[in-house]
Amino acid sequence: MASRSWNILCWNIRDINAQNKCDAVRNKIEESYCSVICLQETKRESFDISFIRNFAPRRFDHFDYIPSIGASGGLLILWASSVFHGSIIDKRQFGMTASFTSVHNGEKWLLSNIYGPCIEPACSDFINWFRSCDVNDEVN
Repeated sequence: MASRSWNILCWNIRDINAQNKCDAVRNKIEESYCSVICLQETKRESFDISFIRNFAPRRFDHFDYIPSIGASGGLLILWASSVFHGSIIDKRQFGMTASFTSVHNGEKWLLSNIYGPCIEPACSDFINWFRSCDVNDEVN
């Protein structure tokens, strides 16, 4: 099976609620030619497709998120279903893992989007989770 490369945009956005930030993200998405976007520290309690259209082109038609708690945290993963079939397989306050399958060649891979909290007990929960991660090189 031939392997293919994809671009992934990963950004600690530090708040995506202002229009100038949305404009900057849109520009970077177009510049990167990415198929997957991972944002950390969104500082948003929810996402819907109408808000996502403020910064993401229409090709990004699937997403999932973890809401922020007040003005802290928040994660978002967006992907283009014309490139990947995706599903979220693990979701925690500090991270989520998606399973992707290429529509082009059937290649499967996992992606984790994480944002480590700095306040207890969430910090210890994150560190314990991270220490227990076992990445199998044959799968990824």
